Amino acid sequence: MIENKIDELFQTINNSKEYQAYLNIGEILEKDEEINRMVSEIKKLQQKSVRLEEKGDNTYKEIDKVIDEKVKLLNEKPIYQEYLRRMNELNDILAMSSSNIEKYINSKI
Repeated sequence: MIENKIDELFQTINNSKEYQAYLNIGEILEKDEEINRMVSEIKKLQQKSVRLEEKGDNTYKEIDKVIDEKVKLLNEKPIYQEYLRRMNELNDILAMSSSNIEKYINSKI
């Protein structure tokens, strides 16, 4: 019985317009070569920065400045802004659902 209700919850989330919009914008982003290149560059720089910081090499601070600039440019892209908006919207719904489940369970214990 509980498994059925959990399956229903997941099905409801999967069918929600918010989740579908998030998937849609994700598919659009996957096809955007410029954004993918920017994200890849940022990830590589972040890895380099972490390695340098772990070694005690303070040049990681300069790399962090470059990362901040690249993130700023990425965040200026309208399609990426829309992706973040939809992702946050979906995360809010999931957090609210999780909170409601927790409240329900706590009220029954």
